[in-house]
Amino acid sequence: MTGIGHVTLAPGSVATEEARQLAFDLEQRPVEKPTAAAVDLLIRSTLAAHEPGLELPDVRVSGRMRQTLGSYMPSKKQIAISSRLLAMSDEEDVRSVVLHEVAHAIVHERWGGKPSPHGREFRAVCGEIGAKPRRYVDVTTEQWQSRVRYLAKCGHCKALIVRKRQVRSVRCVCGLKLYPQSWRTVAPAEGGATGDWVML
Repeated sequence: MTGIGHVTLAPGSVATEEARQLAFDLEQRPVEKPTAAAVDLLIRSTLAAHEPGLELPDVRVSGRMRQTLGSYMPSKKQIAISSRLLAMSDEEDVRSVVLHEVAHAIVHERWGGKPSPHGREFRAVCGEIGAKPRRYVDVTTEQWQSRVRYLAKCGHCKALIVRKRQVRSVRCVCGLKLYPQSWRTVAPAEGGATGDWVML
């Protein structure tokens, strides 16, 4: 399933670090996706000012979007953004990607599927809403991969085990050897307490 507009990561080098186990007892700290409320507010305020007749559903935050930071699906009239963008970018990067996708939504609303995805109409709408009229959005992603971690939960003591890479087996701090069926992808929460994680 592909959308009319999307923002793709430029290829870059990935920093590698020696893998080591970290374990935290996080029963009282839920690991969740970052909130998209600020993104929905940005979308609604931009549409209210520039295309008041267009209403979009809440933004979809996707953990599967790894090479693409944002997309607009005309068939659903929905903007989707990468959970990595929300978890690891600054506010200006998120704003740039979201406005890029809002521009696609406005172009589709005004001209249907006729215009080129990043053509004259798209550039005009970008100028109108304050987005950069380019195919790609400049987002610094080089350090993202070094922040990604993988999480499994011990069935015995309920501690969450965080690793830098997925492995077949791991020993918990309680001494139990685990064979995780699946690892959840997480990143350290920006500005949170040590041991706070967000789902990617």
